[in-house]
Amino acid sequence: MHYFKLVVLVHLLAIEILADTSLFDNNCKNCHFASRQLDMFMARYTLKYSSESKIKEAIFQYLKDPKKETSVMPTGFLNRFGIKDPSTLNETELKNSIEQYYNIYNLKNRIK
Repeated sequence: MHYFKLVVLVHLLAIEILADTSLFDNNCKNCHFASRQLDMFMARYTLKYSSESKIKEAIFQYLKDPKKETSVMPTGFLNRFGIKDPSTLNETELKNSIEQYYNIYNLKNRIK
């Protein structure tokens, strides 16, 4: 009986992880399909904010209320592509997507 509960728990966790990943894939990678672009965003956030918590908070604040003043992108980039529309994700979905993005693209994972 304990084995069955363990199997169910593992499956539920796997489903939750996949749902979070698909949120990131569907809502972020849909437009930012090039990994190079996502790497560049993370590098700029890391240079400006340095710590994991500050990076995540800055991304969250920007995606909730995008402004030229809070963007980490250079003026030329913003003139070419503009400021994005505010995210339509709720807070939980947005935080989960940012968590996935950070886990995949943070610079600490690239330095070995």
